[in-house]
This record gives sequence, C-alpha cells and structure tokens, in this order.
Amino acid sequence: MLFTKELKIADIVEQDFKQVLLLEHLGIPFIVKEKTVEKICQEYNINPNLYLHFASLFANQIPSQIPHYNSNDIKCMVRYLQNSHHYYLNERAAKIVRIVTQIAEETNCAGIHLLNDFVQNYIEEVKKHFDYENNIVFPYMIAMANNEPNIGNYSIAEYKQHHDNIDDKLADLKGLLIKYLPFDDNENHLRRKLLHCLFDLEQDLKIHTLIEDTVLIPLVENFEGKENIETTPTISEEKKANIELTEREIDVLRLLLEGYSNKEVADKLHISTHTVISHRKNITAKTSIKSLAGLTIYALQNGIIEVK
Repeated sequence: MLFTKELKIADIVEQDFKQVLLLEHLGIPFIVKEKTVEKICQEYNINPNLYLHFASLFANQIPSQIPHYNSNDIKCMVRYLQNSHHYYLNERAAKIVRIVTQIAEETNCAGIHLLNDFVQNYIEEVKKHFDYENNIVFPYMIAMANNEPNIGNYSIAEYKQHHDNIDDKLADLKGLLIKYLPFDDNENHLRRKLLHCLFDLEQDLKIHTLIEDTVLIPLVENFEGKENIETTPTISEEKKANIELTEREIDVLRLLLEGYSNKEVADKLHISTHTVISHRKNITAKTSIKSLAGLTIYALQNGIIEVK
C-alpha cells in the first residue's frame, strides 16, 4: 500500500491495525473520522512526511529516501519514542512477565528458572536503555532543537557508542523456547502466546531502532553542525601539560579504542555504565577531542596505546 498525504487515516488503519500504535505514540486520538493524513498532521502540528515515514516502517516498508526534517520534527520523534517506551514496558514487557509466571504455575518445567531469569535480566536491560535515553539523550536532543547551549559537553557521538540495539537478545530467548525449553504446552497454549508476544516486541523494537538510527541520530548530527570527516584539534604544549588523565580514565580510553561498548567497558572494569559515561565526559573535557578517531591519535601521541 502506497501511503500519501491524501489518504484517509481510517483507511490506513483498516488495512493495517498496527497503525493504531502509531497514532497512540504520536499522541493522536484514535477517532480520526474521515480526515486525511495531511489534515490530522496539520491539527496536531506533525510533519506529514514524518507521519508517512513512520507509517511505512509500521507496514514493514523501508522508505528509499529520508525527507528533510527540522527542529520540530526532532521534538515529535522524541515524543513518539518516549510514548513507545511507556508502551513497551507497561504493556509488552508486563504481558511477557505474566505469561512466564503462568508457565511456572501451570507446568512442570525444570528450566523455568532459566526462562524467568533470562526474561527478568532482559527487561532490566531494556529499562536501563530507556532510562539513559529518557534522562540524558532526549533532553539533549530537545535542547539542540531549541538552540540551547550544550552545557554538559555532550554529543550524539557518545550516544552512538552507547546505543546497543536492545532487540538483539530476543533471538536467544525465542531460540530457547523454540528449540530447547521442555514443558507441556497445555490447553492454554502458553508457549505459543509467549512466542507471539516476543515476535510482536521484536517488531516494535525494530521500528524503534530504525527511527533512531536512520532518522533521528543523523538529524541531530546535522544540528550539531558536524561534518562527516572530523579533524583532530591541535593541542598546544602548554595545554598538553594541563591534561592529566587519571589511571581509570586511561583504562576506559584504552578499552574504548579497542572497540568495546560502554557496557562492555563497565563489565571489564567492574564499574557501572554511568561511571564509564562520566569518565568519557571527563576525557573529552580534558582533551577537547570528541571523536574516537581523534582520541586514537591523542592516545598514540601520549603513549597510551601503541601501533600494532
């Protein structure tokens, strides 16, 4: 189905009921009458091209081109993602937990503790990911859209290093249910219900990731005024003398330059991800270098790493 501004939203929903979630996440009331995409978007101050882009993603269609978006679109995308966070945790994740609890109560499954631990750990990881976005990333993006000063010296490059696709581990959980975990699937069909929830969540998170990676992050990078190829700042001898990275900052920098994510660095150093992020901010503040490419050159010049 080709989505256009002239289409009635009711017709889109009748063809694909999942589009109801798009309305909900954008804060549009479900009663849309006979209004077109253009009319609804005009009423709720939404770029119709952005709405059509989202609608295509919901219909498993990846648009070949990304339209030009502006600061208001950043705010709209952040609002969408914040609402989707609430939906994932309070509906999708909550339903998965209820089914796992029911499996534990109704079946004789030796591996139920493994399943329960896997689900609980995964949901906790999703919560931490969303907390980071809600408390750090999204406020920064809104500030950028409002042309406010970047007081914390944060950049979207830092988010890209922290940004792990939270849908990846769902494959392990689905595989556990499909291939290995033995329990009698009684008349309640709990295995099928749980798999159905997991596949639905996987699709939701895929859209979530596509919006962030292909639209929102590149848009914020444009607002930061960054070029595709960053140059490494020249550090004067006087300034070098004032740069003193702590041993822990050096440990963090080495691991980051080896390609580890913030979470992996935290695990290796037995510290929290938040602490790793704080160290990264301190490194950037002391060196005035934001890119990993620039930090690599800095580390080579200062004997922190060696060419292999």
